[in-house]
Amino acid sequence: MADYENMGTSEVERLAKHGDKDALYEMAWRMPADVQRNPVESCAWQDYWFEKAADAGNIDAKSRYARSLVDRIMNAEDRQKAMKYFESLLADYNAGKLVGENETDGILAQFWLGVLLCEGYHTPRDAVRGAKLLEAAHVKTNGFEKFGYKFHNTLGELYATGMAQPGEDPSVADLEKSIQYLEGAIKRFNPEKNDPNNRGYLQLTKDMYELQKKRIVNKMITQGDIIVDLSDTEKNERRRRMMEVSPLARERVAADKAAIARLRQRLSREGW
Repeated sequence: MADYENMGTSEVERLAKHGDKDALYEMAWRMPADVQRNPVESCAWQDYWFEKAADAGNIDAKSRYARSLVDRIMNAEDRQKAMKYFESLLADYNAGKLVGENETDGILAQFWLGVLLCEGYHTPRDAVRGAKLLEAAHVKTNGFEKFGYKFHNTLGELYATGMAQPGEDPSVADLEKSIQYLEGAIKRFNPEKNDPNNRGYLQLTKDMYELQKKRIVNKMITQGDIIVDLSDTEKNERRRRMMEVSPLARERVAADKAAIARLRQRLSREGW
């Protein structure tokens, strides 16, 4: 296996031009100095090469690119791309192709694919499959301190909103699961390991936790096992709002696309 990290840039470029998946991945780290100085341009550079390498079959690129897509405010195109790469990673994982450090990539793909399937924003919705993937990934990631808060909080939100089951009306059992996961998220939040800027999110988690406890008491008394908080019209409106891209996000998407276009022009001039 070639030692790409210690290889000269000209040799990496030569291999990348011949479609070498690992050389294409290495190109993501070979930013020109002017690109490194510009955050938008550097993100565009990495996205460009990660996508190229992912399409060529590089597992690290699939994982990094898909997770970079879910870490941003996602538009329809980003969500569809992320689902594509998470599906590919999950297939690799199920086929036993992800071993060692790459096993984590498969588990993360399982989790985030579950989230996308439960939400169904601009992508097919399959809450039954999504919930199964989430629960399976949760068991495997329970000891991953790095992901503990995020994963528990996400599961808590999905069960609280009813998105972890087909009808989007959370049952008492769903709310009980939501409480369990939100409580786990609160316990696992570590300001030294989690981004300190996320402390505001921790308070939101606590607020959501208290809200679910109130909901479960009130609804069990008045409506038995079924929670009916929203009419079908209200649910459709909620889904429409969730799929909207804000003006600020649209500006960011436009800036990203412009940066990619400039990069393509630059690479074309350089013989790519």
